[in-house]
Amino acid sequence: MNFAMRLAAGLCSVVLLIGLAGCSGGVKQAATGKVSGKVTSEGKPVEAGSVTFVPVTEGASADTGVASKPGGGSINSDGSYVLTTYVAGDGAIVGRHRVTFFPPASQASETAAGEPGKHDETPAPSPYRGLMPKEAEVEVKAGTNEINIELVPNPDVK
Repeated sequence: MNFAMRLAAGLCSVVLLIGLAGCSGGVKQAATGKVSGKVTSEGKPVEAGSVTFVPVTEGASADTGVASKPGGGSINSDGSYVLTTYVAGDGAIVGRHRVTFFPPASQASETAAGEPGKHDETPAPSPYRGLMPKEAEVEVKAGTNEINIELVPNPDVK
């Protein structure tokens, strides 16, 4: 290897190490508590959609350098969910959160006018459209949290 190639390889290594060192500093991950539970409506499991827990005090704290980040999770067919913030299943940041429910996207029906193979071009609305969590805010504590969410009609959606 000639001198120019060694110099270029050395410079690339230095730049890469400086870049990696810069990534390790800065904003820290906040402590999380594991969060799981069931989402229901009228006592029955909600079979699809997602939930998000948004920390009430958003943004990075000037005192600690810790960023507030929402946690979210998909709702399974039995109504269960598990939240993730940084890595799968780690839960949500410890503290108060606003709970948001997102119904599943509408899907076209299997058949149009009872004719097999023909699809209706108008998607059927989600049966969960217009629902919202009964409790707007919840508290996530260190450790394991079981937080069940009851959905109720949103009075602002008609």
